Amino acid sequence: MDMAERAQQRTAVVTGLRRWAQGAPSDQAAVELLARCFSGRYVRPGVAWVRPCARPGWYWLDEDALAAYADTATGEERRVLTLAAVLLGADPVSRPQMDSGRAVA
Repeated sequence: MDMAERAQQRTAVVTGLRRWAQGAPSDQAAVELLARCFSGRYVRPGVAWVRPCARPGWYWLDEDALAAYADTATGEERRVLTLAAVLLGADPVSRPQMDSGRAVA
């Protein structure tokens, strides 16, 4: 698959996610966060948290799969992915604490 085809697929996924999230501000924020950060690499076909809907051309985000992946990431990526998962409804209390880089008193 060439670069143009990958870009076209990513655009289709983002469009489908935006349709799904319409009317739910926190879902919209999560979709936009993932679409705009890290060159959109977290909203491409094949990642575990982007799921196709029954409606053709629509996709939804699985907050549990996203939160599980966020647990394996580090640094800024971990913080962004965890924020997106929490916006989608993942429980922030059950998530391991993120290292903010500050000493805890």
